[in-house]
Amino acid sequence: MSMADEKLSTSAVAAAAGLSESWAWKARDQGVLHEPHFEEEVVALRVYAFVSQIVWPGTRRPRSARQDLELWQQSAVEAARQAASDPNTTPDTALWVLEDSVHLVTTPAERAAFDLKTLSGRVAFRIPVGVWVAELPDAIAALASRRRRNTASKSAA
Repeated sequence: MSMADEKLSTSAVAAAAGLSESWAWKARDQGVLHEPHFEEEVVALRVYAFVSQIVWPGTRRPRSARQDLELWQQSAVEAARQAASDPNTTPDTALWVLEDSVHLVTTPAERAAFDLKTLSGRVAFRIPVGVWVAELPDAIAALASRRRRNTASKSAA
């Protein structure tokens, strides 16, 4: 069952992403999650939680200071959001994050071309956004069953 048009709460986005609510609130406060929330926000939140922790070699970043998102991090989150709503996204789709750019790669041919043209000797992270998009229907369905369970327990009390 697709919930493409159904709105999700901030805590529901976190639950579907498998993250604590603190990640969702932090993402909302930094302008990463925009209301109303739809299912593509689940993938965007997962990517945000990942890229917000990356520190590139040679970059100094104090852990205690507030960290605003850099352009490459914002680009990664937006690319993930686009992948979640793109009909061409498959479980093989990967988001490659480099210090100065992000790339969505789906087919083996695209992967080979990307590797030859862009990756040579560079530090990069591969994020399996295609797998995360494929998991969305089950994650959203689990939210619906969680809501039913909570409603049933409240009415029984």
